[in-house]
Amino acid sequence: MLETLGLPVSNEQLIAIAQMEKEYLRDEIIPLIKQELEPMVKKLRNQFNLKVVYSKENGLDIQLSEPAIQSANLFPGTDERNYRKKKYFIRVVFPNNRVSCHKIVANTFVDVIKYAGVENVERLGIMALGQNIISNTLHEKEQYHPYQREVSPGVYVNTFLDTDKKYEVLKMINRELNLNLTIEKVLSD
Repeated sequence: MLETLGLPVSNEQLIAIAQMEKEYLRDEIIPLIKQELEPMVKKLRNQFNLKVVYSKENGLDIQLSEPAIQSANLFPGTDERNYRKKKYFIRVVFPNNRVSCHKIVANTFVDVIKYAGVENVERLGIMALGQNIISNTLHEKEQYHPYQREVSPGVYVNTFLDTDKKYEVLKMINRELNLNLTIEKVLSD
């Protein structure tokens, strides 16, 4: 703004502006990008690097900065056709000895949230996709609607978390609400 008004801009001001922009990127923008991108790329087996470049002229550009490492390098001696990622389920034992362990981990996740009380979980302020995992509205992006389970009329649980994150969230809910659940990850056959 100073430049558009014809006023001089000192080097100190430029350095301070650059520092504020870096902090804004580090504290606000990068966590949002990570939150949106990580669940999608976690499904990939190979390691890769992304390069994010922004300019006023070209906007935001995301590129693969290195070719992906081939899975044969990651898993020597395995044939790509025979490779199968180990899958984990979450097994929950309730105080009354009822067990919840579904092949679809989201079902176990929702089961525990219902047991804990949707309102109680909402008050914990657990976030996913930029909003509380308990919401009275569907996500603004339609692509996430299949991951929102309606647990009562107009109340949804966001299940768009990988198994490890669901496990951590359930452990936290158990701890914070003193539910006395036994929660463990179990390897599928």
